[in-house]
Amino acid sequence: MVAQLRQPNFGAVYQVKDSIVNYQKEAIPKLIELLKDTSFVKLKNTADLIYPGAEKFYGHGWIVNYDIDWISVRAAWLLEEITFQNFGYRDLTISEDKLMNLHKQNYTSYLQTGNHDIDFKDKTPRQQLIIYRLMLADSVSKWWYKNKSTWTRFGAIKEALTSVDEQRQGLALQYLRFDKTMCDGLTLENYKDEIKPLVQKIKHSKNVEAEQATYLLDDNEYYWFKSKKSSH
Repeated sequence: MVAQLRQPNFGAVYQVKDSIVNYQKEAIPKLIELLKDTSFVKLKNTADLIYPGAEKFYGHGWIVNYDIDWISVRAAWLLEEITFQNFGYRDLTISEDKLMNLHKQNYTSYLQTGNHDIDFKDKTPRQQLIIYRLMLADSVSKWWYKNKSTWTRFGAIKEALTSVDEQRQGLALQYLRFDKTMCDGLTLENYKDEIKPLVQKIKHSKNVEAEQATYLLDDNEYYWFKSKKSSH
């Protein structure tokens, strides 16, 4: 299924997306390996999919905020949906500050010398993007090495909801409200005891995800949870 993510036909990619996500923890290392694939494979048969590489806009459609003509970004798209992390693959802008931060986080040579040796300014925009994404891939690999022994998807939801990163909050709330993929450990009882108080805090925070939090809390019949159960 991971190999099928490399297909140019969007139908083939979409066909395996949720199946891969359902593997949860088991899928993560396989997707991290795919982050190192710098191939550009233009998607075909995207119908009314709205994404950065879309060549036509039909005025409506399903929005994917990832440049998924790139194989590494397809893997990151699924990784961020599984983990509710913000690994940096949505933001297409590259700045010197971002590069330096990645070096500080991940490169022992930076810690030893205090500078980085990538001559970034002489690269084409496409080369810059590839280098940057390979650096992101290295950062994700280190994140997984640190967290793999204790990581669960249920724990990841709670971590995202308590994060100050509104993108992570949004991923978790979108999952709870609409997504049908599996999350081991997510029961209605655990939702009420452990997750609902975190959603209430977001609602009262008045940040950009407060409205989504309110919609979830207003579902007093827990239709969102019933729809998840009925899909498995």
